[in-house]
Amino acid sequence: MSDKTMKIVLSALTSVLLVLIVCLFAFKGNSSKADLNKLALRIGELRQYRTMSRADVNGAMERAFGRVGYNVVSSTEDNLYPATAENAGVNIYVRGYVPFNELKVNKNAVNVVYIRDFDALYPEELGAYDGIATSSRDFYNYIRGTGYAGVYLPEFTDPSVFYPNVKPNLERDLLYVGDNDRHSPAITAALEAKLPLEIFGRFWQGNIDEEFIKGEYIHDNELASYFSSAKINLVNISVHESELGIIPSRVFDIAASKGFMIAPYNKEVEATFGDSIPMYKNAEELKALYEQYLNNAEARAEKAEKAYRIAVADYNVDAFVQRVNGLVEFLINEKKL
Repeated sequence: MSDKTMKIVLSALTSVLLVLIVCLFAFKGNSSKADLNKLALRIGELRQYRTMSRADVNGAMERAFGRVGYNVVSSTEDNLYPATAENAGVNIYVRGYVPFNELKVNKNAVNVVYIRDFDALYPEELGAYDGIATSSRDFYNYIRGTGYAGVYLPEFTDPSVFYPNVKPNLERDLLYVGDNDRHSPAITAALEAKLPLEIFGRFWQGNIDEEFIKGEYIHDNELASYFSSAKINLVNISVHESELGIIPSRVFDIAASKGFMIAPYNKEVEATFGDSIPMYKNAEELKALYEQYLNNAEARAEKAEKAYRIAVADYNVDAFVQRVNGLVEFLINEKKL
């Protein structure tokens, strides 16, 4: 082969090699590049259930992550993986009582699950996530012993929705807001104590005397006024939540509304709020607390003020998101993204 031919062949091979290198990097970029400024909030419930009987906590998270600086794409179980969130560099999975119907994670992004109102993940789920946030301190302590990156994150309130707003026409002695979707120790104790309950929630019709039911739904925009105006708010905390020390978001919402409340005994409520939320262990104790505080406005106001300061300062949605973001930033460094 002549020198001239050899030069032509080498030149052609060099060109081909350069093309292959360019294609390789282009392919690599297309397949693995994720936008760390884009956050996908993947919510394990159907969209129509987002706001039923409780404040839109998912909407509060969306807005708070946006204030951090993320481009937030929100999706629900009916369309958990929309094309608009395909290149999200940060994926926050909001997990409820049951696993996601389909769980897919991007290994070239950060994948964090937040377990709301629940205490555990199924074993096959554990390995799918890079980090785990949980509202149960007991489960958090378990995570710490397994080597997973985790953070204890109690529920939160949104002070833009829940704030003191007393309306005299909404004053009542004993208010309970909640659906009859699982056993309520609070309702059981109140009925046994023969207290004058006023209930707002679904699924009570046919399951309790009509005299107690005052409505099925209170809009988010009005909830704070109801909580602020009631002399006593009766809070439901399930046996499961009490055993695990999970604090329902309702507790933080009432506190942020500067509403006085009484709750079933919960070890984490006690650790977080001290004596600002009186608690009971049976119907007799509930009745005694009701009679103690019903006509003592000064004592109610003092405790409500204390709970208010705790909830608004330490358990607002922006503080919650900052803690999640701390875990995300740690994982970004760990995965070298």
